[in-house]
Amino acid sequence: MIKIALDMMGSDFGAVEFIKGIKMYLAENKEVQFICCGNKEELKELEGLERVEILPTTEIVPMKTDVLKFLRMKDSSMYRALELVKEGTCQGLVTAGSTGGFLAGSTLMLKNVKGVNRAGFCAPFPTAIKGKQTCILDIGASNTNTGEELVTFAKLGSIYAKEILHIASPSVYLLSNGAEEGKGLEETKEAYEILSNQSDVNFLGNVEARDCLDGHHDVIVSTGYPGNIFLKATEGCAMMMNGMIKKAFKRNLLSKIAYLFAKKGFVEMKETMDYRKTGGAILLGINGVAIKTHGNSDAKFFYYSMDLAYRMIKADIVSKIGEAFKDEKR
Repeated sequence: MIKIALDMMGSDFGAVEFIKGIKMYLAENKEVQFICCGNKEELKELEGLERVEILPTTEIVPMKTDVLKFLRMKDSSMYRALELVKEGTCQGLVTAGSTGGFLAGSTLMLKNVKGVNRAGFCAPFPTAIKGKQTCILDIGASNTNTGEELVTFAKLGSIYAKEILHIASPSVYLLSNGAEEGKGLEETKEAYEILSNQSDVNFLGNVEARDCLDGHHDVIVSTGYPGNIFLKATEGCAMMMNGMIKKAFKRNLLSKIAYLFAKKGFVEMKETMDYRKTGGAILLGINGVAIKTHGNSDAKFFYYSMDLAYRMIKADIVSKIGEAFKDEKR
């Protein structure tokens, strides 16, 4: 039985959507058990459910927090969920809470896998090819990184793509302002040189931001600052385009009729670009599976977040990362 800790109190909607997602997932997966950390009153609906345990907590980590504040909140739902993974009661956790608290807590409490110099905050993205994802890291765990840390991200992303996305030899690229060799930040150039001389990563050069989501780039590596900007810009463009399309088809009667003819295509596009199916962001390279999902997640998003945690644990990805980095000297 796989045990997953759930921080029930970090969502924008409280525990309501999370509870719906739990019920959906339990109905389909008989190999999983959840320990739900949160306010006992808000979790009453889970009482008596098979394979669900409630761990009452009294605090919620605020969105804006620092390391010391997080470490003092020992009875917060996020701290207790991380503690369950740290002590080995659970193999992974899912939270929709504070990103700062998540990154600080996961790094300090679970610590990096031996040989990993920097854990990578990885976001799977939907692409133009239906059912195909690309993973981008780092997306903001830190603002700056060294060339060697980018090489670590390349290895971590490649392992994730092999084990979870089932890509036999994932293509790995460095996010840059040009596809040619020699472009990019100094640390990008340094990583380019190192990766070009390694055989354990299928490194194929640089990629520009406009090509990242075409479905032909499996792992994209970046320092945290531009990686986070790419993430936010992509989310913003997607919301803007969605709003513009809706507005265009609601303009008049003829546009509404035109939508009926084009509806099938737009439904397919919506399914292809459904970010909820990615399951959320992952901190790769720590001793445990840690999933950070969106604060505004609905039941379906939570469902996929729990499934991602389950699949990563089932794939024993932490041990595989440890095996890949066992000869690294840090």
